[in-house]
Amino acid sequence: MAQESKTAAADLGTLHEFHGVQPVLPVADAARAARYFCDVLGFELDFIAGEPPSYARVKKGDRSYGDPVYIRLWQCRRGEAQAWRGEIVIHVGQDVDGLHAAYAKRGVNVVEPPTSQPWGLREFAIREPDGHVLRFCGYL
Repeated sequence: MAQESKTAAADLGTLHEFHGVQPVLPVADAARAARYFCDVLGFELDFIAGEPPSYARVKKGDRSYGDPVYIRLWQCRRGEAQAWRGEIVIHVGQDVDGLHAAYAKRGVNVVEPPTSQPWGLREFAIREPDGHVLRFCGYL
């Protein structure tokens, strides 16, 4: 199977430079969600669109370590939001415990405390007000 995957991908060449992923989270209120990500989690507002606002993008980081982390916040009409069935993993460098402590002081809903995992990461998880799980990790 691995050989088939290599062959199947060969025709894509190197012209397609995949370099970032921007997950889109369905939220009840885009402006409120953007404020939470900025004021509580320390992200920066990249843009907010619509009148009233219905779509926003927040970012964290710069190009020092590759592409910044971008998260798009899409305001759904009542009853239209699909149930979220995953989580977002965000690599944050070495000070995972320091970030956890800062978020805990801000009252962030930590659902898993910092734990050293057998796959070589130290990580913790939070749940933001719309119910999405964000997992922050760093290499051991």
